[in-house]
Amino acid sequence: MKVPTVILSTVGGLVLIGCAGTPPAEERMFDHFSRAGHVQTALILGDLSGARRPARWLAESADFPDGGDAWVDQLRRSARAVVEASSVDQAADAAGEMAASCAGCHGELGGPRFGTGPGVEEGGTVASHMVRHLWAMDRMWEGLIGGSDEAWDRGARVLADQEPEVRIPGGPSTAALARSLHREASSAMEAVPERRPAAYASLVKTCAACHIVTGVAEDPGRPVPAEADSR
Repeated sequence: MKVPTVILSTVGGLVLIGCAGTPPAEERMFDHFSRAGHVQTALILGDLSGARRPARWLAESADFPDGGDAWVDQLRRSARAVVEASSVDQAADAAGEMAASCAGCHGELGGPRFGTGPGVEEGGTVASHMVRHLWAMDRMWEGLIGGSDEAWDRGARVLADQEPEVRIPGGPSTAALARSLHREASSAMEAVPERRPAAYASLVKTCAACHIVTGVAEDPGRPVPAEADSR
């Protein structure tokens, strides 16, 4: 069977996804990918309530027409744990397990395949710094769920190599979190596949902690303060 390709627009480029299976399975995988991505992004922002909505859908509606029942059960359990989490940290750990269940199913049944795209240029503002962070976290997420060493390594390297040079609101606490993020990314580059869900969860917790301190978690759509855009 010829595997169709779905092109998704992401931060900084295009990601090519090929999902093996029948058309109903392909459509269901797109549903899973979309909701799981919303969970991941909401937790990075420190928005626990925003993560619960797509996680609830996964917990109640996730399935796969072409098999993989054990992996779907694991996905539902981990998604339910996100819904029931009392903190972002607990939800991040559950999201890591959710990604592991996706990866296990994909390894057994096939798909998806990700391309890392052209990347995001380094910039001198907080906004451009954060866009680059998000691009890197997205690549690592895809590396997790797609079993792609290339995507995982490229995302981790971007985070590890990017020095926290811009002034981020929040003072010493956010500066410490920025340094922690880069250290964790360096460790993630060396993580074996079995340890990657936990490594990713740790990075999500650090991102969320910074966004909570800076107030982004209270209003994920608000712009970065203009005074923070200078070095």
